[in-house]
Parts: sequence; C-alpha cells; structure tokens
Amino acid sequence: MLPETPFASLTRYPPGAPLLFCLPYAGGDVSAFWAWKQAFDGVFDVRVVMLPGREGRVAEPGALSPELIARSIAAHTRTPYSIYGHSMGGRVAFEVVRELRRLGVRAPECLYVGAAHPPERQETLGRWTGLGDEDLIEELIHRLDAPADLRTQPELKALLIPALRTDMEWLRHYRFARQEPLDVPIVAFAGAHDREVAHPGMLAWARHTSSTFRLHTLDAAHLFLTTHADQVARTIADGPHRGLAAGEVHVWLADLDELPELCAAVDELSPKEAARAARFRQEDQRRRFVGRSVLLRRLLGEYGIEPGTGGPRPLPGGGSEAGHSLSHSGGLVLVALAAGRVGAALERFRPLADEQSFFDGVLDERERDEYAGLPEELRLPSALRTWTAKEAVSRATGDGPRVDPALFGFAGQRPGATWVPEVAPEAAQQAEQLAEWLAEWRVTHLPLGRATAAIAVRAPRFLLRFETVRQGRLVRPGVEAAG
Repeated sequence: MLPETPFASLTRYPPGAPLLFCLPYAGGDVSAFWAWKQAFDGVFDVRVVMLPGREGRVAEPGALSPELIARSIAAHTRTPYSIYGHSMGGRVAFEVVRELRRLGVRAPECLYVGAAHPPERQETLGRWTGLGDEDLIEELIHRLDAPADLRTQPELKALLIPALRTDMEWLRHYRFARQEPLDVPIVAFAGAHDREVAHPGMLAWARHTSSTFRLHTLDAAHLFLTTHADQVARTIADGPHRGLAAGEVHVWLADLDELPELCAAVDELSPKEAARAARFRQEDQRRRFVGRSVLLRRLLGEYGIEPGTGGPRPLPGGGSEAGHSLSHSGGLVLVALAAGRVGAALERFRPLADEQSFFDGVLDERERDEYAGLPEELRLPSALRTWTAKEAVSRATGDGPRVDPALFGFAGQRPGATWVPEVAPEAAQQAEQLAEWLAEWRVTHLPLGRATAAIAVRAPRFLLRFETVRQGRLVRPGVEAAG
C-alpha cells in the first residue's frame, strides 16, 4: 500500500470552511506558511503538505512524489478546496492537479502559484545539484533572496540542506509532458524584484488553463510569502480589487472569437461607434469592432471611467489620473490601464507575404544590421518584438507630441530586459530634443504564446496585473453575473 503524505493544519476554522492545501518552496517546510496562521484564521482550513526530508519526515529518504500528494489530497479533501504552491511548490502543485484529474477527483476551485517558473521551463535549482553545500547556500542568498544569516547557522543548514537536495533531485529529473490544459482557474503571484522568476515570464502559466488566468505582481522579492503574506492572503480570500494605484498597470487579453456575447452587444455602442460599425463590409470585421468597443467600455466601467477621447483622466474619488491604451491583432485584443500615460501594442505571430518589406518599413539602420545576423527563424519574432515596442511608445504619447516610430529604435537590447528607446540614425537632425523625450520611457514585453505585446510607461518598472477575459467574465452594466 502506498504511504500517505501527511499535512500540518495551521488555522482554526468553522465547519465547512474551504480547504487550502499549500506546497512550500524547495527546502521549505510548514514554517514557510506561518504568516498565514493569522491571515486565514477562521476563513480557510489551511493544510501544508509535509514533504519528505523535513519536520516529522526527516528520517524518510523517499523522493518527492506529486502522485502520492494527489492521492492524499483526494483522501482528505472536501469541496470547495484550492491549492497554493510557491516556487518549486507551484510546479509540484501543477502536477498534483493533473494527477487529480487523472484520478477523476473533482478539480480544485483554483490553482495558485507564487514565484514559479511555468512548467515547460527548466528550474534553476535543478542545475545546482553539483554544487557543494556552501556554494549552494550562496546561490540561495544571491538568486532567491534567502536570509544572509544562513551562512552562520549550522543547525539551520543541517536541516535545510537534506530537504533541499531531495527537492533539487526531483527538479533535475522533472520533464514537462504536454497534455490538455487544466479546466481550473490559475492565479499567479510574482515579485517585481525577483531575480529568479521575472513577472513577464509567469504569463506563460496562462497556456496551462482553459479557464481564467490572472497575474498579480507585488513590490517584493522571491520569498514574498514572508514579506507580503497578508497581501497575498487578501487577494486569495477576497479576489482582485478594481482600485488602480500609482505604479500599477492593469492589462487584459481577450480573444473576441471566443466572446460572441461581447461581439453582439451593438446596443451598448455610442452613436458614433454604431455609425462606424455600420460601415464595415465584412461581418467578422464588424463583429470584432463591436467586441473591442464593448470590451473597453465594460472594463473602464469597472473603474468608474467613461471611455472617450483624450489623455489621462482623473480616477473616481480623486487622486491619480488614469490613461488607457487598446491594441488588437486579428481577434486578439489587449487593453492596458495605468495611473498616468501608458501605451500598449499587440501583434500575433503569423506568416507575412513579404517579410523583407516589413523589416525595411519598421527597422532603422542599426536594427536592420542586427537582424541580418540572426538565424532566419528568429528574424520575424524579433522584428515583431521591436515593432510592438515602437508602437507602444508611440501610443503612450496620447494627445502629446507623437513621434514617428521610424525616428527611434531598440538596437542592441536583449529579450527579457526592460527596453529604453534610442534615437535612430535617420533622426540625427532632431537628436537632442528627441533623446530627451525618449529617455523618459521604458518598455516591457509580455510573451503571450501566439502573440507578443509591449507596454510602455514612464516609470523604470511597474507592478503588473494581467487577466484573461473569458465568456461570462464581463457582464453588461446593471446585470448580475450568474452564480
């Protein structure tokens, strides 16, 4: 008979309280979730999975097993229940939910993942198995923001290292197997200062659910369970709030071909929008225009903002001004809302009839030289990243001094980093004035699988909240959502 995985219960809870199963980061134990004892007391029945090699299981040499964890959850669960996994625990939680599906067990209400690489990407810890104990501790401190006093606490190291190596061995042998996406909402949490898991990379978790996906970015580092536990707990307990704070950008991605109700809501159009819709000759283009218009109206309405022309406008209740930007490519729509000016640009990856003409039209002299040296299969995706960055900066100016995208570029800037626009060689006569203006802007790319997107803001970094829009997610004003 297979051994059962034990759980540690953290909270007092009323009868029938929802369950929250928690999986710690590599080397972590029940103490990783101590801060939630008070945050969830009387709200959730929080149970931390006790993994091999730690706490009451120190003497157990057994390897980490998502299959055994899933069977234990299936034996103890009641509905509703959810699962949270942090860092490595997010990947384990993902495999646990897959195994629960295979077992025919009712799915969790939600899968929460914090500071976790998407499962198709190799975890750094899996490559550190050859490091000695002291070098491993240094990597944990520098890359994962572990406390520096680990160096001087031999008792703590004696407990941590065996558990950590058990987890690292599982990560080293882990191979992602492609399956149908989970029919479970996924909510991800990222740290803006995380040196290991950058928040744009966590958007790839959206590919692993056919339900909704949401990402919350915290002003924190990798181990935000310790520093921002209350903030994560509030979001889990209450869901997202619609307030917009300085330094935040809220982004939505919608596929209008999956949202027929939005595309049919012609009665929500303004007279000007209705007149424009009537001029479309092709039905699919008309429907998508209606869908884009209604989507923007409903999203802004959640913040008490009336859509219209012009730049940023005051948020209800005073305070910051809100700017928004909408971009679309085929049936995909991206909407960004920020406290201040923001630019959004979206392009689907698709074959072009004349790639060379596209390169010549969107790239400056330095960029063309750079792209000529790329392998052929990388040229179009790279050019689309550059194009969306230019479009985002151009759109962010709103009703201000619009700048021709041909006058600035991003040569020499690497994927995954924040991009800073620079004056193109073709703009030499305007270099001084243009350089001063461009120096204000920063561009972050959002990898979206079948498309690439870029967000331009004036701040060096921002806190991203990203959400996919599904059927039923947005209801028309004055109509209650079913359920």
